Amino acid sequence: MTSLRERQRERRRRDIMDAAAALIGEQGLEETSMEAIAARAEVGTATVYNYFGSKTDLLRALFLRYMDEEAKQGAAALQSPPEEMAEGMFRLLERYLEGMAGRCSPTLLREFYALAISKQFGYGRDTLTLKRRFLEQCLQLAEHYKSRDQIRDGVTAEEAATMCYSAAMIPLSLFAFGMGVDIETARKMLHRNVMLAVKGVGQPRLPHAEARSDA
Repeated sequence: MTSLRERQRERRRRDIMDAAAALIGEQGLEETSMEAIAARAEVGTATVYNYFGSKTDLLRALFLRYMDEEAKQGAAALQSPPEEMAEGMFRLLERYLEGMAGRCSPTLLREFYALAISKQFGYGRDTLTLKRRFLEQCLQLAEHYKSRDQIRDGVTAEEAATMCYSAAMIPLSLFAFGMGVDIETARKMLHRNVMLAVKGVGQPRLPHAEARSDA
């Protein structure tokens, strides 16, 4: 059982992070001072530095919290998956999109993306490790549908999961970077991409002899 002191400390840390998320989300990291964060959180500036050594450390904590919240929402989507694989994969990946829109302003999302490929995250290597949680959720769902014979023979659950996760990256990235794609457009792109990934885009090719006989 946590002590009152520990609970107070955790609440203060959360208040600082919430204040930072709001301010950075409004005006960006460079324009946000530790003094402004302290004022928004109603604590002293020294207190902010006691919890977080720098603005970048604060942004890193916000990014890790965001990734954790996204993973929790994804886990909730795995509890009662739809009957059809395409719909199930879309519903899972849609949770990530909704989390992006609901938890972060466009400015904060862009700061997260900049941080994710920065030196602090090994120029993206550490971020890939964090994102494994999402791919593992796709894999868990793919294994569910594989056990129900909804993935063709010769295709592994890992391959199916990777295809569906990859199909989501373009609409999610376009939305995150604010490249003229709003959430409804991103949702439609995501739905179509996942449907194509699950159902395939090619047609079986006729053997030459059969093709000539039909001519």
